[in-house]
Amino acid sequence: MNNSINENAINENDEVKPETEQEASADSTEAQKEKVKIEFPFSEKVREKAPKAFEVAENVATQWKNDEKFEVGLAHPLAEVAAVKALEKAKEVEKKLEEKGVITAAKMGVEIAKLQAQSLLSKIKKS
Repeated sequence: MNNSINENAINENDEVKPETEQEASADSTEAQKEKVKIEFPFSEKVREKAPKAFEVAENVATQWKNDEKFEVGLAHPLAEVAAVKALEKAKEVEKKLEEKGVITAAKMGVEIAKLQAQSLLSKIKKS
């Protein structure tokens, strides 16, 4: 073997990359994936009573939003499989509806209804 070339040697012109470059890119990917926090009126009181349920719901919502593989974390393995299959099927249906434009049309309908309600409220306030 010819040992005259050391593959680990660093030349002056070589770019030195930190060892954690992959970790940094993984961290930036994780930063892009937002953790979902479920909040509604009195949610903190419900969270106090059922913290595990909120943790599971927020984890599933985060996985849903970021198109990740579902892991519910249920104790019973059959319940876990059933829950994951149901979530995967629901996500598949959502994607099909998005492809057909149904969700976009529904969002537009909601926005139109909001504008009409705001218009009606402003007319009532002027009266």
